Amino acid sequence: MATLIEQKYIAAHPGSAQRHEKAKHMFPNGVTHDARRQNPFQLYYTHAVGPYKYDVDGNEVIDFWSGHGSLILGHSHPEIVTAVQEQMAKGTHLSGSTDLEIRWGQLVQEMIPSAEKVRFHSSGTEADMMAIRMARAYTEKSKIIKFEHHFHGWSDYLSADADGIGGIPKEALETVIILPANDISLVEKTLQDNDDVAAIILEPTGAHMGLEPILPAFLEGLREVTTKFGVVLIFDEVVTGFRISDGGAQGYYGVTPDLTTLAKILGGGLPGGAVCGKAEIINMIEPRDDADFNKNRRIAHNGTFNANPLSASSGIKALEILKRDPINEKAIGMGNLLK
Repeated sequence: MATLIEQKYIAAHPGSAQRHEKAKHMFPNGVTHDARRQNPFQLYYTHAVGPYKYDVDGNEVIDFWSGHGSLILGHSHPEIVTAVQEQMAKGTHLSGSTDLEIRWGQLVQEMIPSAEKVRFHSSGTEADMMAIRMARAYTEKSKIIKFEHHFHGWSDYLSADADGIGGIPKEALETVIILPANDISLVEKTLQDNDDVAAIILEPTGAHMGLEPILPAFLEGLREVTTKFGVVLIFDEVVTGFRISDGGAQGYYGVTPDLTTLAKILGGGLPGGAVCGKAEIINMIEPRDDADFNKNRRIAHNGTFNANPLSASSGIKALEILKRDPINEKAIGMGNLLK
């Protein structure tokens, strides 16, 4: 029997209930993202402006999730809408390079301390996958250290401690070492005992969007031990990039990783991801005058929508606004107010 709260929810959202019944015949659980799976059913929305979303039944809700964390400027920001509309009229996919990708990359280099070079992708999961592969190719080592509960997308290697690892070969899982965060002595001992570690990857403010915080001293310790053992340090700044400061967590804490992964805010509300960092590591993508390197160590990388004009136009405008206006300071102030 439904609780009183559930009864009120069902009564207020008949349109969403009807759509959920249709969706169950198309999608697993009737949803297209695990996080949208809700009981008794998820809501269906028609549009959003600023901090507000509107569902099919005309209800107005405040969006505290901000587009899964991608909309630091709110929904339908007028400058971003204009930029995307103007680019839409010029073309959505030009099958070639554009000035937009140069400007987008330039902004990343200007804002993210580690960004000597940049490679664009279409999502944070893709960016994390590439960062791991770059580290392995660069170091010629295999294992990865990640930390408990830290989320890095749904790829085989980075889902090792998550629920829902069906279909992942055990051989892939065995290349990942999972450690508790904030214990630098354990990290150092693990590196001493394993000479095949290519990279350490983490969310620099902690798991679950910072609900399990990382101590700043731990970041500093990671920088020291990875340098000591020749291990690539990867900051997954898909959530934190451009959020806690213009320069992300690395700018805020003053700890520069070897590689950084970005998404969410990077695209200004449209799909977009990137790996940036040390040129010598990013350049593992570049062909050389060396047949053996090109065959066995170079990383091939394609992607139909890498740096596509629509995402680039949206991302450029979002980053320009973040550089121009005190958005981060305002967000931090609002967070402190909620506390």
